[in-house]
Amino acid sequence: MKKINKPKNDIIVILDNCIANMNNPRKEHIEKVKTSIIEQTTKYDNLATVGQLFTIHEHDNVNHIATKDDMEALYKQKFVPKDQPNREFYDKIMLLAPNGKCPYCKQNIANNLDHFLPKSKYVTFTVTPYNLVPSCSACNTDKLASTFSSYLEQPFHPYYDDFDDSVWLKAKLIENEDVSFQFYADPPSSIDAYKAERIKQSFSIDGFGLNNIYKVHAPEVYQSCFHRIKILFDKGGKSLAVNRLIEYIEDEQSININSWKAAMYQAMINSDWYWDIYLPRLV
Repeated sequence: MKKINKPKNDIIVILDNCIANMNNPRKEHIEKVKTSIIEQTTKYDNLATVGQLFTIHEHDNVNHIATKDDMEALYKQKFVPKDQPNREFYDKIMLLAPNGKCPYCKQNIANNLDHFLPKSKYVTFTVTPYNLVPSCSACNTDKLASTFSSYLEQPFHPYYDDFDDSVWLKAKLIENEDVSFQFYADPPSSIDAYKAERIKQSFSIDGFGLNNIYKVHAPEVYQSCFHRIKILFDKGGKSLAVNRLIEYIEDEQSININSWKAAMYQAMINSDWYWDIYLPRLV
């Protein structure tokens, strides 16, 4: 979960572009609520900055004028299509993804925009830039139309939350013939208790299900380092092999403090079974 820059897209320009070539009665509906959407966009930014998005109530219309269908058409017909003026804003938001990677999982390619507050339940924010986050299909699918009613339940928001001020991503090596790993969130006691709980919630299956993503990729990365670790183990024992793993961890954490690969390497170091039983019996 990586914090990224907020989009600088202008909601006024976005709405004007949409309205310019819309057909009535949708055009008339959006024109009537344009000012309200602009005001609510500012309110969204202010509330998100202090972690209070949960105070926004679900709604399926804007001021009882613009319907959910109106706003859905605004997004699907005037914001997403490549032949529409607002596609420029869509693409600019996608470019906020660091190295093209999803900021939720930091693993998969960002290939769509996620509505942080689901557009089906918070229709005012259907084209609000701060509510549109570049994401991968897996994270978007896990999140779906989930909602929250408190600060503790509020999942990680890439534009407003920074969860990388401590190492909290951990892994456990599963003792099987085919080595595998499970990943989990274990924030240190030194950080704020509320923040720690939000990290756990966001990591869990009810949030983005990050364990499901990382454990699928882990076997391939493990196999890519196994050959070298086995050579070092045979040559100089656990100490020499562990030194190499520590170097891998340092390399990963120099880029991403909560790297799942770093967590996997640490899990290898921590497993007595791996060093005392598994590796010695491989000849």
